[in-house]
Amino acid sequence: MKGFLYGQTEFNMLMNTIHLNDYIEAAKNNGFSFLSITDRNLYGCYKFYKTCIENNIKPIIGMEINYIDEDNKESSLLVYALNNKGYQELLKLSTYLNNNDIPNGLSFLNDLEINNLAFITVYNNSIIERYYFSKAYQDIERIFKDLSMLPNYYLGYSFTNRLDRLSSNQGIKDYCEKIMIKTLPIHQCCYLNNKDTICYEALMKIGGKNISFTDFDDYSFDINPLMTNELERFINSINLNLFNEKLALPKYPKTKGATSLEYLKALCYKGLEKRLHGRKDNHYYERLNYELAIIHRMGFDDYFLIVWDFILYAKKKNILVGPGRGSAAGSLVAYCLGITDIDPIKYDLLFERFLNPERISMPDIDTDFPDDKRDEVIKYVQSVYGSKHVSYISAYNTFLFKSSIRDLGRVMKVEGNRLDEIIRLVEKTTDYEQLLEQFKEREDIYNFLYIVKRLENLPRHISTHAAGIIISDNELDDIIPLQPGLNGLYQSQYEAVDLENIGLLKMDFLGIRNLSIINDVISQIPNFTVNNLRNIPMDDYKTFELLKRADTLGIFQLESEGIRKVLINLKPENFDDLVAVLALYRPGPMDNIDEFIARRHGKKFSYLHPVLEPILKGTYGIIVYQEQIMKIGEAVAGFTLGQADLLRRAVSKKNENKLLALKKDFINGAIMRGFSYQMADQIYEYILKFANYGFNKSHSVAYGMLSYQMTYLKAHYFPIFMSKIMNNVIGSSKTMLSYIRYAKLNGLVTFKPNINISSTIFEITKVGLFMPLQAIHSIGITIANQIVEERNNNGIFTDYNDFRNRCRFINVNAMEALIYAGALDIFGKSKKQMIDSKESYNDIFARHLEDTIEDNSEYEFVYLQKKEYEYLGFNITYNLFVDIDKKLRYFKAIPLIKMVDKNNYRSIVCFDYCKEITTKKNQLMLVGTIRDENTNMDFVIFPNDYIRLKEKISHNNLFLVDVNCEMDAKTNKPKVVIKDLTLLK
Repeated sequence: MKGFLYGQTEFNMLMNTIHLNDYIEAAKNNGFSFLSITDRNLYGCYKFYKTCIENNIKPIIGMEINYIDEDNKESSLLVYALNNKGYQELLKLSTYLNNNDIPNGLSFLNDLEINNLAFITVYNNSIIERYYFSKAYQDIERIFKDLSMLPNYYLGYSFTNRLDRLSSNQGIKDYCEKIMIKTLPIHQCCYLNNKDTICYEALMKIGGKNISFTDFDDYSFDINPLMTNELERFINSINLNLFNEKLALPKYPKTKGATSLEYLKALCYKGLEKRLHGRKDNHYYERLNYELAIIHRMGFDDYFLIVWDFILYAKKKNILVGPGRGSAAGSLVAYCLGITDIDPIKYDLLFERFLNPERISMPDIDTDFPDDKRDEVIKYVQSVYGSKHVSYISAYNTFLFKSSIRDLGRVMKVEGNRLDEIIRLVEKTTDYEQLLEQFKEREDIYNFLYIVKRLENLPRHISTHAAGIIISDNELDDIIPLQPGLNGLYQSQYEAVDLENIGLLKMDFLGIRNLSIINDVISQIPNFTVNNLRNIPMDDYKTFELLKRADTLGIFQLESEGIRKVLINLKPENFDDLVAVLALYRPGPMDNIDEFIARRHGKKFSYLHPVLEPILKGTYGIIVYQEQIMKIGEAVAGFTLGQADLLRRAVSKKNENKLLALKKDFINGAIMRGFSYQMADQIYEYILKFANYGFNKSHSVAYGMLSYQMTYLKAHYFPIFMSKIMNNVIGSSKTMLSYIRYAKLNGLVTFKPNINISSTIFEITKVGLFMPLQAIHSIGITIANQIVEERNNNGIFTDYNDFRNRCRFINVNAMEALIYAGALDIFGKSKKQMIDSKESYNDIFARHLEDTIEDNSEYEFVYLQKKEYEYLGFNITYNLFVDIDKKLRYFKAIPLIKMVDKNNYRSIVCFDYCKEITTKKNQLMLVGTIRDENTNMDFVIFPNDYIRLKEKISHNNLFLVDVNCEMDAKTNKPKVVIKDLTLLK
């Protein structure tokens, strides 16, 4: 027997450099028969147990407890699960410790079940060691008497290499034998080999512990484990057989005495009647009964009821729910229950893509909520099923390569410039081992680079899974360890993949910003409800006009430059076109976009066989959707849709063995249906050709619906829509400016903040939008709320003094920000006058003096322009392009954005950036960027023109320019050659 206790892994975050898989691999290579994990948490236990079993190593699962001892210093206790019941006790112990402060003493164990646990005191750095060195033997015996009350108690002594501790460890071992305390050899393992001592030290320093390698024992894996008869007996006493039982899915608790199946059926029939508006359609009822039968056979009745219940709760609370996502949109049951708003029959979606009766797997209904309402729905779920039945999921943030370099540089005090050099060096290399070899003689650089590589991908800290929660029939701490989560919920210590492997039900509650925008928009439209949104016409002219010209700023999934290009070229005329665009604009499918567009606009094409026409007609003979692969399998080979889904899976995962077997079945099935071998083979190869390109149509339809709804709202309620998307970019000056410019181009003017109109959001008025107060740098949400509250309670501010008297909570810096941002311009005073008095506005004499002395002088334009930019991030009032539309019309000029390749134009611009360069002929020319209100563009002035124009060029002035537009070969973007310019006064 070979192995050791007190082994630890990467999940002892910032205290261990060993990746768990490397740890077990080392044990296997060293012939270990058992291996232990005793991190200070249980994060890695599931992975550890499973990987040990796979490698024929006996897993010993434990945990290290640290507690404050009677001398007010920390002591360590190792706790091990002896059997499955002990594992459950360990889960509850870990949950308790993670939800409470570090304990004083061990009395808390009296409140927990611990009979199936073993306890080992870590001698080194414990109170027993401290008393032993001070020869306080009576105190040691007293402490041992208390500890011996713990079941299966031992003292653990380290087989250390440190000479100063060898005699102490042997001495305490002999002493324990004398007073009949059982002992076990233990070895704390924190790094793989002695070379990694420097990595361990660096990691501990990053974690805030200022240590050096002289402070600790040899914690490497590279030791010769000490075995004793007592240790062998202890290992043999451990018998774990975990994670083999199938976990029951949670039960829906509110079926009013009916079975889950009966209740689900009743809800579905009622929902279908409502969806069909009372009309009878056998096709729908047949599909519904088919789905219900499969759902019941697979044991998922309660699953659908659980989802229906929290969706219903959200809708009753006026929380907008997304129309659906993923393959769940292919379920008629989900549509009848209101879980989705996508009619799967209308859009030819397949239930088997969601739930395959021939492949047992958990259903996966992901739900979308506004990002500011998601947690409210999760809290409701917790209230229904209980606090220990619902939890968030942990995720691990790891050391990334570049951040590792910066972290290490900080603790090793490497200067920033040197650090940047190292980063550049690392980024250039294609062979890291060769790079290390290169610096073998430079110990400082070699060690630095070696440590960086060893830290890469180690867990750094715990975070929360972006969307997932777990719902369990049993109390979760009987199954997994828990820790505190967000909003008063628990959080698993295991990550998502472990929880799903264990068999727990994971559901994704996604917070979608775009749903928040939609919700905000419809809340501002008179007499417009969510039901109105669900019933908007799907052939709306205004909506498709926006889509055709790719006017999709702010639209979910349609904002990127690439997808807008596709929209312009395709010119979608119906919802199916939009669905296809969303499916095609992805890596892989993109290869088919040009051909799809060409066929959409009339290019001739043919089908391999007439049987494919009804399946591929809507996508012009191109396989765009995974569902089409399934339908071809059904139509050609006679596959059930369940079998066809197995084909779809094998194709998408490139599983060669399954593909060979399925090809044989496909061709045999096709021949039996009258196809020739050659044609069957051709169709199968055609499927393989497009396999990488097929996308889930259910998901594309669901998200296409969301995109369409947003476009409809934008087309019909533009001011409201723009105000809401702009609310989402408060704090990002660059994005806000682009939205302000865009809104103006479409006839919606945005005004600077106004102390009597602005609030904490963009306010819509008859004249346009007013910026919120907290968009001003130095004005936070707290001050903004205080100003609005004062105004709401006591009326608008009548003049500057009234504002100052009523808002004395505003400090000098915030007052300056309000002045320069223009929020106080309505009071009719110059900014200079307000600035001169801002610091004395609490002084009664100064206020009186100001009332009697009027000085309306003002700062210069350039200064005010600079200050406005400082506090808003852009210029609105002190903007060279005020009234630019009139100037453009007068001079018959156009904005830069309207210029296209190889044409002569006239525009009105200012110079943004200029650089003189010398040509090969030793002549001067000018390059740089010009800008107008909405666009930046590169320019060049060639030598002959530059001689003539040089003296005219200046910053902070407007120029009428005559230019020639051409495409830049390097950037593939337009640039202009300036031929002439005139300063505009």
